Amino acid sequence: MLRSVTIDNKLLNYLVEVINREFEAGQEMTRSKLSNAIWDYEKGAIEREKEEQE
Repeated sequence: MLRSVTIDNKLLNYLVEVINREFEAGQEMTRSKLSNAIWDYEKGAIEREKEEQE
């Protein structure tokens, strides 16, 4: 399923790290891996916001 994602600088930097890690390991970056990376970032961002509010 496709959806719209707003990419801020933090997400962009995270994706660069993930992509570089994949290429250094000799793996290809697939659409699925990219989608999972975005989802992981979003889950982490939500958890960080909850921790900051406490």
